[in-house]
Amino acid sequence: MMYSAKSLLHGVLCLFLGVSFGCRETKAKTTYAVVVGISDYKITDYRTGDLRYADQDARRFAAFLQSEAGGRVPVTNIRLLTNQSATKSAILNAMDLFKKATPQDRVIFYFSGHGLKGGFVPYDVSAIDPTTVLPYQEVKARFKPSAASIKLCIADACLSGGMTARAAWQQPATITSTTAQVVLMLSSRSTQSSVESGAIQGGVFTFFMLKGLRGDADSNRDRTVTIRELYDYLSPRLRRSTPNLQAPLFYGKFSDELSLSRLQ
Repeated sequence: MMYSAKSLLHGVLCLFLGVSFGCRETKAKTTYAVVVGISDYKITDYRTGDLRYADQDARRFAAFLQSEAGGRVPVTNIRLLTNQSATKSAILNAMDLFKKATPQDRVIFYFSGHGLKGGFVPYDVSAIDPTTVLPYQEVKARFKPSAASIKLCIADACLSGGMTARAAWQQPATITSTTAQVVLMLSSRSTQSSVESGAIQGGVFTFFMLKGLRGDADSNRDRTVTIRELYDYLSPRLRRSTPNLQAPLFYGKFSDELSLSRLQ
């Protein structure tokens, strides 16, 4: 299923792996999260050089997860990697945390930093060695063995829409739960940059995503922010703020009513 271009404008929200869901989702029992933000790279002349706020955005997202709306995730269930600690091997090793999840649980990978067409850029990337990039395929491989019923991959990075390419996600994941919902929440299309703003001291995508999750996206005021509500809130604000340089992309196998945050 794919929503019409009229309703989503520059964004695309569709289902893959051939399964759809129709009911409001219940809250996951436990959340495990790997949160990565890199502003200060080992080689500062790579592509556009160092970023300003990616590490701060990662800390903000980790703090949200620990809040009431984020599910009060224990700090022991969160692996926060910023700047020098966010090497390729450290990121992949941290994602082994997802193996702890049961079918009642949720796993989240958040990345803020530089992106390339085929992968994310870790702290220790080498300009002359393409194997030092973190390929989307390797990120997928860390999700694959997890039994979690909800799997979220959130990326605030240039060209992150490339994650939806067939080469990155072409093989259906072998998962324990046949009703697992797999969601890619991406800050831009495969040809677009992701914008930082000095006015908000952060990435525009993460800024509006967190505002939406904290309640601004709750359009029907039922104290729950669903994935559809977040997209409908985020998309026009991102286009207006960039302006029209960046369109979010939500892609995967999930219900419109998948709950992302619950408000008090």
